[in-house]
Amino acid sequence: MKATKIMMTLAVALIAVGCTTEPGATGDKNLNTDVVTIRVTGIPDENPSELQRRNAPLVEYLSSELGTKVEYIPVTDYGAAVAALAAGQVDFAWLGGFTHVQARKMSGAVPLTMRAIDREFQSVFITHVSSGVEQMKDIKGKTIAFGSKSSTSGHLMPRHFLAADFGIDSDKDLAGEPVFSGAHDATAKVVESGKVAVGALNKQVWERLLAEGKIDPSKVKLLWTTPGYVDYVWTARQELSPTVQKKFTEAFLKLDPKVPAHAEVLSLQNAKRFVNASPSDFNAIEGVAVASGLLK
Repeated sequence: MKATKIMMTLAVALIAVGCTTEPGATGDKNLNTDVVTIRVTGIPDENPSELQRRNAPLVEYLSSELGTKVEYIPVTDYGAAVAALAAGQVDFAWLGGFTHVQARKMSGAVPLTMRAIDREFQSVFITHVSSGVEQMKDIKGKTIAFGSKSSTSGHLMPRHFLAADFGIDSDKDLAGEPVFSGAHDATAKVVESGKVAVGALNKQVWERLLAEGKIDPSKVKLLWTTPGYVDYVWTARQELSPTVQKKFTEAFLKLDPKVPAHAEVLSLQNAKRFVNASPSDFNAIEGVAVASGLLK
């Protein structure tokens, strides 16, 4: 039964990414531009058009650094990103901490590089101004929205902190089941609309929505910011050549904010610099996921 479930998930992912296997289509250690296309993807944690905009300069930069064609393959949901990596339909995926742990358990995926901020990432809890929620303890008995079920900063860690720091069980102590919006910006909007009292999303998206005037501060306010934890990481499929993995990692590590072309890539990735990542960085996330029952 377990094997059947995994195969069904992989089949769905292949349809979702809409790409086909062809000879020499994915990366090899030679990176011959005549036969190689490096395919990258990322979890759809925000509006797809926003992600496409942010990734365009990155794709151009990677093509130049790797000396070969690079394609960004959009996926429909978090699970599709994990399954596409496991199936070899993409070579690299920008994953959250939780989806990275899922990918390494499913197919031995390898963490390569993360933004410096991802070593101390944070989530925020926000609330509608008329919800009656003034402190975190007031969330008990209220409605709440998370992002994707597989989101680290939009579900796993907020859920963990609710239980660990405030004794609130997301399955038992709220008004009905949590709403899963699917993305961080969608969570903010559903709170702004008043459909739910509280929402949890990643701090970076919250601050950007405010700065860009995409959320009304007269309707939504910040309630609490979580402690830090490890989150987003560029992940490689296990079978990919170490040479390709190294060149990909080096392309990120050399990004310099003093170089205009590099500065654009960093800005659109909400990063100041990238650092190396290692498997042990994600052991704590795996422990939280197992303890919460979200990872078997």
